[in-house]
Amino acid sequence: METGCIIKHFESYAPISRSEAELLASLEKNPKDYGKNSYVWCQGDTPGDFYSLKQGWAYSFRDLEDGTRQVLDVYVPGNVIGLRDYAFRSRVSGLRMLTDGVLCAFPRSRLTEVFAESLLLCNIFFTIGSRDQAILIERLVNLGRRSAREKVAHFLVETVYRVDRTVTQPKQPLHLPLTQSLIADALGLSAVHVNRVFQELKDEGLVSSPSSGVQLQDLKRLKEIARFDPTYLEEDIQAAMGEAGQFRQL
Repeated sequence: METGCIIKHFESYAPISRSEAELLASLEKNPKDYGKNSYVWCQGDTPGDFYSLKQGWAYSFRDLEDGTRQVLDVYVPGNVIGLRDYAFRSRVSGLRMLTDGVLCAFPRSRLTEVFAESLLLCNIFFTIGSRDQAILIERLVNLGRRSAREKVAHFLVETVYRVDRTVTQPKQPLHLPLTQSLIADALGLSAVHVNRVFQELKDEGLVSSPSSGVQLQDLKRLKEIARFDPTYLEEDIQAAMGEAGQFRQL
């Protein structure tokens, strides 16, 4: 069976059976193409389907009263999108494509079926939700307590960790389709400030800036600049997985 991004993502948490892989693969049916910069949904829309991101990159954001925006998260292939809106009457943020991509919609009832059919997958879904929360907490620390140089380096390194978990064969040197304006909106910095930081990083040979994003040349040095501690990305879910395994054997 071909291993898609969503399956690789879930396998990074725990070994999954063939039937569970088929369940996950069913969430990547009915693919729909989306163009770069197209809106998938807008803030305030009525929640409908969840989505798995089969190809391409996307990002969630909030529009602010003064016409600016805050980028909340960046999604890479294999991510499940929309869980944040599960219990709300309207979308709490908008979703827009960062690149051309493919999204697969699945209704809320399908997610409930997956939960009912596999306790292990249910545990992993909850772990993914917890991990997303941990990323947002770290983003708050990044916004409030690090220098602009550290913020940018930390954001880039964190994105690398997330790509490595979901993308089957990451390109080397690693290319991230992140624009400076998006990074500025994610980190609460001005575009001019981010540009200045990138120029410093390029002068030091740590990154390059092709027209389609940013290419990382020295990940080790970027980690040092960011003082990157990946603890918040390293879950300890063995107890939950062990309990799920016991139920699977019944």
